[in-house]
Amino acid sequence: MPEPRKSADRPVRLLGFWGTPENRSLPNPADLVDAAWEESQRQWVADYLNHGQVAGSWMGASRCRLCACSNGSRDLTDGHYLWPEGLAHYVLDHGVRLPTEFLGHIERRLEALEELERDSSWWRHNAAAT
Repeated sequence: MPEPRKSADRPVRLLGFWGTPENRSLPNPADLVDAAWEESQRQWVADYLNHGQVAGSWMGASRCRLCACSNGSRDLTDGHYLWPEGLAHYVLDHGVRLPTEFLGHIERRLEALEELERDSSWWRHNAAAT
């Protein structure tokens, strides 16, 4: 994962935070369920979400708004987006579809990782220097 963005850059975008009865300005996950979304793509997205860098921890676990299971107590990030730890559960188990722009972001990031030039010389040199 990259280093978090500096304050001079645009702020990280929040993703997967849900409205409450007191604050209905955020989406309701039930409104984003797409039963036709292929499980293989949901798994791919959930894997990405589960591998975010921890950006913060909170006291007490959140509960899924759809099935009430315990859903984590941390926020995760990839340096561009920030989401609650339980977002992968919504995607994988309930088919909550995330914005197309975010799915494209995942695809571009994974393609860039696959295209990285690999250099084993540092590892060969430093592995024996421990």
